Amino acid sequence: MVKESTSIKKRRKNTAPTENEGETDIYTKVIEFEEKESAQRAAEDDANIYFDLCKNIRIFLADVLVSKQDNTNDSRNKIQKGLSEACVMIAILKKLNRLDKFRTITSRESLNTEKQKVDSTNLQYHNLLYEAAHLVSEYTKCKQFKSKDEDIELVPVETFLQLAPESMTQQFKTGELNDARKHQLHLAMLEWEKAQAQLCDTFEEEKKHLATDIVALKNRLEGIGPKLIAVLEASKPLQDYLGLPIDKIQAEHRLAYLLPEPLYLLYALTDAYKQVYNINMDVEILGDYDEANQWKELHQSLDTKVDVESEPENDQQEIEEIVEVVKKRRHRKISQVDKNEEKKKNLLESHPLCVQMTMSVKSGFVLKIKFIYRPQLNIVTVTSNTDIPNTITANTARESLMGESILNELLDGDFGVESPNPSNSYQLQRVGFTSFAALVPKLGYAYSWAQKICGYDFLAIEKNKLNKPDPACVELIIKSLYRRLKSRIDLALQLQQLEQNLLPSVPDTIEYPKNAESTLTKWASYSWQNYCQLPSTVQLIENEIVQATDLFYSATISRPKAILQAVVAIKNNYPLKSPIFSLTLKYNGEFHSGNSDEIRDMERAINLGWSTAISSASWILSAQFRHLCSFLDVYLESLTPTVFPQKTVFFKSVSGRNRRRPFKFRKIGAGIFT
Repeated sequence: MVKESTSIKKRRKNTAPTENEGETDIYTKVIEFEEKESAQRAAEDDANIYFDLCKNIRIFLADVLVSKQDNTNDSRNKIQKGLSEACVMIAILKKLNRLDKFRTITSRESLNTEKQKVDSTNLQYHNLLYEAAHLVSEYTKCKQFKSKDEDIELVPVETFLQLAPESMTQQFKTGELNDARKHQLHLAMLEWEKAQAQLCDTFEEEKKHLATDIVALKNRLEGIGPKLIAVLEASKPLQDYLGLPIDKIQAEHRLAYLLPEPLYLLYALTDAYKQVYNINMDVEILGDYDEANQWKELHQSLDTKVDVESEPENDQQEIEEIVEVVKKRRHRKISQVDKNEEKKKNLLESHPLCVQMTMSVKSGFVLKIKFIYRPQLNIVTVTSNTDIPNTITANTARESLMGESILNELLDGDFGVESPNPSNSYQLQRVGFTSFAALVPKLGYAYSWAQKICGYDFLAIEKNKLNKPDPACVELIIKSLYRRLKSRIDLALQLQQLEQNLLPSVPDTIEYPKNAESTLTKWASYSWQNYCQLPSTVQLIENEIVQATDLFYSATISRPKAILQAVVAIKNNYPLKSPIFSLTLKYNGEFHSGNSDEIRDMERAINLGWSTAISSASWILSAQFRHLCSFLDVYLESLTPTVFPQKTVFFKSVSGRNRRRPFKFRKIGAGIFT
């Protein structure tokens, strides 16, 4: 760009000064304008214009050739008229060429700038590598120094300066420690260690005397136990009269002592949360005390884990041998036991005790969640079931209230069918299992949130080590469970009415059309396999908007001579994500979003723009159906008004360059569609 402006100035050097300055100024402005224009315009658009102009010039030249061959007055006039247009097109081509040159210059300058940055960064990187290598070599030299008293274990210098007498440490707390002073410090530390050893011997003697006193006090305390038991027995009538469940609490505390650490953390934190917030939730320990006590004693004395690395490869073959198995309640010999089956049984073994949370929201609705500890797999699995009142009779409503359906995706992407413990896959493959997902019906679901509230974090912890769960995490999970249960109950109540071909009521604060001619005639469950075969759902499946774990239903909305088939996908986190409708209209053919823009517009209007608050769980599905019935009326009445007389209020049957139907409802008067 700079070279071109310089060449222009040289060519116009002989002109008059004022004229030269004016033309140069204009030329400079033109260059600046075109340079800005090249940055603002898209290169792809200019390329398309370029190709179109070349095509038009070729067409013009072909016409000129034909006209020359005709050699008539009309052809010559035609050529003369087209010359000006051809000149304009050539001028545009020249301008596009200049713009492309500007872009090329700008790109080269940017490339050079980035190259300089990369070179600078690379140089700094090599400098750092050199410094690191130098520091490593110096560190190695220091480590190779051998001292004569290295075998003596001394406390750290900081501990020595803090604990040793002031007379020994005062000279080392101030000033810089040179080699001579470091030697004196080392001698002082050795002297102090000798004094501490002598003091330790004195304390050992005192410890023996204290142990004797403790034994005497312990014997006295053992005599107090029977007396306290007698006092508790005598106070039972008073406990019953005052409604104090002391015996129940004591029994639970006895069981809690035998709980494994993950379940104990869960029980303690959830019980504390219940007492603080006084919510309608029960936490109890299920299992037999004697069995749990025997299990604990057995596993403290025997290491029954499956050793994956020490077993040879051919141990997976089925062999029979005589083994002696120690059981919890019986001790006998079992001959000819399949060794591989015994490994599987030991690997999938569960703790005799489990923790059950019982959550109640509305009258008759109860969610029971059981947490089971698998010691060999080192995870917590979950089983659940729901008590549904007899008033809920619809199959679709009862399906939505199944325990596994409620707990799915409590956290994003958490379905519980994959073990969060990475080592489990190797353990399972070693004994012949294909995957953890195949064992879910037998073991339960290994939800990530269940591991978190039990203290497990498999990304951060070391083997067999637990972190105490954050109480905020426990509170978040319990609140999420309550919200999910309430949302599913609201959804089930809507599904109950939909299966009876009734549209559930919508709050008056929500704007929705009230006088629809189309009616709901059928509502039923739908399978994922059938959903995948519909042409209207291809885009939803390819873009992974819906998944096999969602809830699927089919609805039929009818009006004389027309039927609208709607397939509804409800996400597990309903209503945080509104239900997704896929529509197929049967009227003068079969139309869906893949072959009809109007059906696609109807799907867009019904699927987008809804509230995702928890409070919308009781009405959002019903509101979508009420809008859908009215949208079908609008479509049919605007399409063929002779067959379907207009009863909905809209002023234009189509609008805009896309010829869209009035699918937007506005609460003006009784309601209009625009």
